[in-house]
Amino acid sequence: MSLPDPETAGSTVAACPLCGAPTLPADERCRECNMTLAGVGGRPDPFTRQSLWRWAGGLLAIYLMVLAVVVLAR
Repeated sequence: MSLPDPETAGSTVAACPLCGAPTLPADERCRECNMTLAGVGGRPDPFTRQSLWRWAGGLLAIYLMVLAVVVLAR
């Protein structure tokens, strides 16, 4: 199955910010360089504020566990 040519498709064509290749609004990745297009051209960002706080909390928990192991090993 081949993908439709972005230049002949009926929807708006945008350009990849990395390589400049044409992309369609429905594309999640660039067809040429495979760069993720999340957050580009009105697409939703890859991380929400809530997910960033969860990552920060998880990293803090890991840091505190490692710190506890180091303190207990002394």
